[in-house]
Amino acid sequence: MTMRHVLLSVALLATLAASWWAVNEESDVDVVQPVERAARLKAAIGQGKLAEVPAASAERLARLDIVRTPWPELDDPLARVVSFAPPPPPAAPADPLEPQAPPLPFRYVGAIDDAQGKAVFLLEGTQVRLARQGEEIAGRYRVERITPSAVEFIYLPLKKIQTLNRQNP
Repeated sequence: MTMRHVLLSVALLATLAASWWAVNEESDVDVVQPVERAARLKAAIGQGKLAEVPAASAERLARLDIVRTPWPELDDPLARVVSFAPPPPPAAPADPLEPQAPPLPFRYVGAIDDAQGKAVFLLEGTQVRLARQGEEIAGRYRVERITPSAVEFIYLPLKKIQTLNRQNP
């Protein structure tokens, strides 16, 4: 038998001795009864059926306060419900029936000022166009105004003004 076996045996014997001592010791501590049993005992005392209630239980019952307090309300800000769902989508425009002009298909490339006046170079897809004030482009847009910072177009089917910033990337 090794030293380890001896130590484990001693620990086992000590545990068994402590368990036997705890079971055989008499305690003066009152045993807490479940709430249902205490309520039945209190009802039996109220009805005058003291013969059914043991004397020690009746004394302990008289000392008990059986009224339980309710759970606190969830007004505490730490107990609020938190949702990790994404926020709802933004509300639709006020008047969804009103048609909107499509985004401008042009990108500003450059400008020129010659004998005929100001003109801008616009990139539409892979095609470069030269446009002057008052000219129509493909029957859909008309160049309304050319300013140092923007070019204004009118979308002809809806008569809506759209602006192209000259500093766009």
